[in-house]
Amino acid sequence: MEDIKEDSGKTLVELTTDRIIDYITSRQLKPGDKVPTEAEFLDRFAVSRGTLREAFKVLIARNILESRQGAGTFISEKQGIPDDPLGLTFIYDDQMLALDMIDLRLMIEPKAAQLAAVNATEEQKQALIDMMKVLEDRISKGESYVAEDGKFHQLIAESTGNRIIGNLTYILFSSIEKNISLTLNNLSVSNTLYYHRRILKAILEGKIFDAYNAMTNHLSLIREYMIKADENSQNKIEEQS
Repeated sequence: MEDIKEDSGKTLVELTTDRIIDYITSRQLKPGDKVPTEAEFLDRFAVSRGTLREAFKVLIARNILESRQGAGTFISEKQGIPDDPLGLTFIYDDQMLALDMIDLRLMIEPKAAQLAAVNATEEQKQALIDMMKVLEDRISKGESYVAEDGKFHQLIAESTGNRIIGNLTYILFSSIEKNISLTLNNLSVSNTLYYHRRILKAILEGKIFDAYNAMTNHLSLIREYMIKADENSQNKIEEQS
């Protein structure tokens, strides 16, 4: 049993939180892995049940842990990333925010596609194929495919072999969830399928320049459609005034 004592200005809850994080990192637990039960942690740490529960609440709030009713506590898929790390909730101009985000994606995602074409494992390639099938199915049924589109791009980022790019792409998509549908609405379904298939094909075949160019063309076309849509909207406002 580890004796946890208050020191250096930290509360007992904060120290317990640190010990749980140490436990997770020292064992290299991954998203989806189950952590020990409350009773097991109580046996490990010399703290009260109330202190341990408060520490768990802190870690859940920080997206490090997640509690599943009836199943236990697990490492969160969010891996400690805040829900809105870029502070975009209070930027109210959705049209400009979506355009700014496309510009940022153009700086990152073509290179990510290029790296994925080099580094994607067979398992990651299969995940991209499977997600493409789900995306195509949603589109064929006329259903929203916002989540699937975001996941497809996230899988590409995770296939780069660079964990920072994976986390950064997750932040981008989680931060602009309300803008993704606005972005997709500016590109026809046929073009969405066309470019996603080109990107996927290039990655599967390891063609780095094709992957880079397909992603660049895909995002550039979205940007062009968004600008045109905004201009049309402004013209209508002027005509009505």
